[in-house]
Amino acid sequence: MRRSSTLALLTCLVLPAGAVASPGRASDFEDRVALGAPERPRAVAVPGGPVITPVQRAPRRFDLLGLRWSDRRSVEIEVRTRRDGHRFGPWTHVEDADAQPGRSDPVWTGAADAYQLRLSRPPRGLRAHFVRVRGDPRARTAVAPRTVRQLGSPAIVPRSEWGGDQCAPRRAPATGRVDVAFVHHTVTAAEYGPQDSAAMVLAICRYHQGSNGWDDIGYNFLVDRFGRVFEGRAGGIDQAVVGAHTQGFNALSTGVANLGTFEAVEQTPEALASLSRLLAWKLHLHGTPVQGTVAATSRGGSHSRYPAGATATLQRISGHRDGGLTACPGAALYLQLPQLRTLAVAHAATLPPPATLVTPLTP
Repeated sequence: MRRSSTLALLTCLVLPAGAVASPGRASDFEDRVALGAPERPRAVAVPGGPVITPVQRAPRRFDLLGLRWSDRRSVEIEVRTRRDGHRFGPWTHVEDADAQPGRSDPVWTGAADAYQLRLSRPPRGLRAHFVRVRGDPRARTAVAPRTVRQLGSPAIVPRSEWGGDQCAPRRAPATGRVDVAFVHHTVTAAEYGPQDSAAMVLAICRYHQGSNGWDDIGYNFLVDRFGRVFEGRAGGIDQAVVGAHTQGFNALSTGVANLGTFEAVEQTPEALASLSRLLAWKLHLHGTPVQGTVAATSRGGSHSRYPAGATATLQRISGHRDGGLTACPGAALYLQLPQLRTLAVAHAATLPPPATLVTPLTP
């Protein structure tokens, strides 16, 4: 049986938050990647070296793209995009999708019309999956969305405010445990403003469903660089909802994605403050210490750092790379995790004991 915290439910409020633009309507489409006669970087003069595709003009404007290929073998991919007919931006590394051989994570591009790929090899059956988010008349105005807050939590933008009705779960969520929190980043090939965050969350959700074939968005929560927290996977912010973010450990964790790429750039103080408050509240709610380590048994998988049955010693607040074969959450953000843990411990010390601990459903 599941017993929800009575106190938490009674303290749920509707509050204003910082400006978040209405995400508008989302649509998905795909196109074949034409490898053609690929260019080779001048530094590479040997067969089988890296290749650069011809410029790929998308069927229509897009805001997010990801890739999939039929041979399912590993390939290193970088992408650069052209914003509405202007010059191409810098190359951005594209990460593999968790638990999805032959698929990539999505890359937020923002209003692009063309792209180009740099590949370690030319994979067979390469296709691009796009998401376009059309804005509405409020898209560039300051709109204060409804948010929810439970005792000790930050204000959280619910699914209804970022367009979650356009990414409805395909089935009821599974419930597990919250023994550890994994910190992630998304990948962005362009800067984004506060008016873009809701559209980014919606686009990621559509990609996780449409390209990866998942039931819902993989992350339990998402945080933008302005410090706004968004509800991710449906099922209740106070429940131990099983996400799809860290293969091998999804059933015993919660996953929080930072919107942006944090390989060379640090997360902002505003985002770290919100993230630490969120993680302190979420772990505390489930009776889990915020600091220290836990022995976690992996369920394995091709993208897990640990085979099935192996025991991993994980920090209660860990980076994705601690459990998975990935560079996520980026080198710069990973180095900020000790600071994040310190902030979370300080906030947890101010929280009262949960009235009733949230007990997971029997799997």
